[in-house]
Amino acid sequence: MMKTALTIAGSDSLSGAGIQEDLKVFSALGVYAVTAQNTKGVWKIEILPETIISKQVDSVLGDVQVDAVKTGMLCTGKIIELVYEKLKKYKLVNLVVDPVMVSTSGTKLLNLNPGSLKILKKLIGISKITTPNVYEAEILSGIKIKNPGDMKSAAREIGNCIITGGDFDDEIYDLLFHDDEFYVFKNKKIDARIHGTGCTFSAAITANLAYGNDVLTSVKNAEKFTPELIEHNFSIGQGDMKVLNPFINSEKILIIENLKSAVKKLISDENSYKLSPQVGINIAMALFNAKKISDVAGISGRIVRDRKKLVPVGSVKFGGSSHIGRVVLTAMKYNSEARAAMNIKFSDDVLKICKKLNLKISGFERDQQPEDTKTMEWGTRTAIENLGYVPDVIYDKGGFGKEAMIRIIGKDAGGVVDAACKIGRLLE
Repeated sequence: MMKTALTIAGSDSLSGAGIQEDLKVFSALGVYAVTAQNTKGVWKIEILPETIISKQVDSVLGDVQVDAVKTGMLCTGKIIELVYEKLKKYKLVNLVVDPVMVSTSGTKLLNLNPGSLKILKKLIGISKITTPNVYEAEILSGIKIKNPGDMKSAAREIGNCIITGGDFDDEIYDLLFHDDEFYVFKNKKIDARIHGTGCTFSAAITANLAYGNDVLTSVKNAEKFTPELIEHNFSIGQGDMKVLNPFINSEKILIIENLKSAVKKLISDENSYKLSPQVGINIAMALFNAKKISDVAGISGRIVRDRKKLVPVGSVKFGGSSHIGRVVLTAMKYNSEARAAMNIKFSDDVLKICKKLNLKISGFERDQQPEDTKTMEWGTRTAIENLGYVPDVIYDKGGFGKEAMIRIIGKDAGGVVDAACKIGRLLE
């Protein structure tokens, strides 16, 4: 389960301390941060005095070389005017305008009137790209969007922009209009209310522009980055609104390192060779909230026995192990913390040692498997449901052309290898 932390602190416009630094540390350490908004909606909007905003902008842009700028919720026409004048003054080239008007929960975030809309269009006019959703594009263009053709008309009216969230033909269309050319990006529809998608997308474009990428490359990269975070959405509160998983890339690095360390420990253990089945060993570990094989890291080959030692064949990567990966994904449906597994050889002696170590054990019989089912999913599900919870060990005694096998299940790769090494030390 994702851990959640709250920070109550001051804001630092340089982002080196205060709330901003807290959020970076939370993110780096895999803890989700909560603010004054929750999963049920926006509770309060406190508009900062323009003098404070002015000083914040001057203090940063007067000192730090900024490679790209993104604007988001600006609330009032006066604040938009202030930001417009400041950005013109400092002659910033890479400006991304996210014309935030309404939150996902339905709260109005911009005081929409002819005056504020006019100055917002001025701000968009000096931007490199703006990122309205369909509703915002309708407001900015005055065109009702009912189909992809309407999106193109609205985009031409707005200027260089990407309109997001076109809901047509059971797919989500994002339409980029840049340098008088159209580019269409299609994403699968996710049946959930997800918080922060627009902010994430526009921030990803901004980060890419800061790296020196052109607009098209920046949008393409953001279109790859954002859907992965959306796909790994999760719940943290009582509301029906989901949040993105901002830790997905750092989590992948940590999992790969955990797996590599576990493999190294296993092959260094002098007794581990005793555990190798004829087909070899694999170890897998999944991302938090994993949903598919590509969310599970494993060894692309196997760990095989060479006399009295184990030798890894292949590399550690996501999608590396289909068999053990499916065991993990199935186990996670019953216990989200059961994110790792490995296979070892089956024998009555190994099973006795598992019992001696007080490991929780369950199994399945291959000859009872229904047709049109996959063994790893069916077998894992059957063993779990027979016991009533996810065990530490799932075994089967094999079948025609299938080697008998034990699978160890745990929270991480290091944990399942620790359990395997304990078994190996007791095995004659």
